[in-house]
Amino acid sequence: MLNLAKITSPTLLLNEQKCWANLKKLAQQAAKHNVQLAPHFKTHQSAQVSQWYRDYGVKAITVTSVKMARYFAEHGWDDITIAMPINIREIKAINTLASQIRLTVFVNSVETARLLHEQVTAPLPFYVEVDTGYHRSGVASDDTEEIRAILAAAQGSQLQFTGFYSHAGHTYGATTYQEVKRIHQETLQQLNQLKEIFQSEYPNVQLSLGDTPSCSLMDDFSGIDIIRPGNFVYYDLTQHFVGSNSVEEIAICLAVPVVSVHPERKEVVTHSGWAHLGKDSLTNEAGKSWYGYVVNLTESGWSEPLEGAYVAKLSQEHGTLHLPDNYLEKVKVGDLLGILPVHACATVVMMGKLTTLSEEVLSTMI
Repeated sequence: MLNLAKITSPTLLLNEQKCWANLKKLAQQAAKHNVQLAPHFKTHQSAQVSQWYRDYGVKAITVTSVKMARYFAEHGWDDITIAMPINIREIKAINTLASQIRLTVFVNSVETARLLHEQVTAPLPFYVEVDTGYHRSGVASDDTEEIRAILAAAQGSQLQFTGFYSHAGHTYGATTYQEVKRIHQETLQQLNQLKEIFQSEYPNVQLSLGDTPSCSLMDDFSGIDIIRPGNFVYYDLTQHFVGSNSVEEIAICLAVPVVSVHPERKEVVTHSGWAHLGKDSLTNEAGKSWYGYVVNLTESGWSEPLEGAYVAKLSQEHGTLHLPDNYLEKVKVGDLLGILPVHACATVVMMGKLTTLSEEVLSTMI
């Protein structure tokens, strides 16, 4: 049970049962569609949480940096993919890791392939990262000339072509199931077209994708070998409004002390700024940004979101919460409230540790 009297400053709470249920949900989704689950660890960034994945058969993982890869390698993970365009300035660390574990990287330019060809000293599998519509990074999926040039530049070196990867991150901006489905189907089509083009030369070519909305919601993974969702372990309000999860499946909540009450403005101020939640926001029907739902805390966790209660403003340490009168009249300075985050990954990074409902403190690499 959670002793709320012990909480004196912003504290990120974790409901382990919800977290385990989310892990089970995605493990079953992967098994159902006969794809490997190689989850992204950027959301939790915790060696302790990472061990829970082993109970669901996870053997390979995904990270966003060399630093994160090294952290999880030091905690027993030996098949790690860095899902980020490779930073050639870290080649020394990359070579060291590649000599110790199976390290897979992303290559999305001929220039990077040439530099790696010259500098890699250990076997290094790589995906060609392709852009299927998100327009963040990756080679355009129809630019087969560029892809062939990358593969040619890698030949005769320690680089080992594995396949194609795409992160359809534009699903995070979707507002309906049908919109997620359309993006997902377009991604599948583009990846499978590439496989068809290159399979005669590379018969073992793999296809991989990684956005949580698609991996949570879709029932078609034709041609896909590996999925790499990350946010699903905790979920959040962004994913909820996409449709990936219910509010009840959100596994983390920020406990925040009330420092002032302003009935005339229907607001309370809490110690809970962007230094704790991050700056991610959602937009209401009036076009105004908001930064989290407000909940009540109990010894066994937290309540459903309070109707009409939300985080209206953030500064570095201050959070301004809008509360309807029926809730506002019950709140006083020194109370604790809870906030369900808009973006779990950002909140975890800002907080650096979590406290379970049984009061175990879980550290992260931060």
